[in-house]
Amino acid sequence: MAKNIATIDPQSPCLTLINVYEVEPKKQAALAKALSESTENTIRHQPGFMSVCIHSSLDGKKIVNYVQWASKEHFEGFMKKPEMQEKLKQFAGLATSVTPSLYTVEAVHAE
Repeated sequence: MAKNIATIDPQSPCLTLINVYEVEPKKQAALAKALSESTENTIRHQPGFMSVCIHSSLDGKKIVNYVQWASKEHFEGFMKKPEMQEKLKQFAGLATSVTPSLYTVEAVHAE
C-alpha cells in the first residue's frame, strides 16, 4: 500500500471499521484532531493496522472514521488493549454518540 493512500479493494481480505461520531459543531475540530493525532502517534503502529480516513461533515455535526485492519483478529487484538480502550473513551467523550460497525468491501466503482 502506498504511503498516505487508503486502498479500498473488494479482493482484499481486510476488515473495515466505520465509526460515525455525532458531535456538537464546536467540538468537531477537536475530535478530528484527537483522532488524527492518536492515529499518528499510536494506532498506526498497532499490528495489522492498514489505514484510516477521517471525514468531517460540512454541517459540523459528524465525524466519520474509516479504518482498515489486516484481519478481524488484528482488530480484536487492538480492541483488547487497555490503553486503546482509554483512547476510545476519550474520543467518545468528545461526541454526543458514536456508532461503530464492522464491514467488508463488496464492490468499488471508479473511473
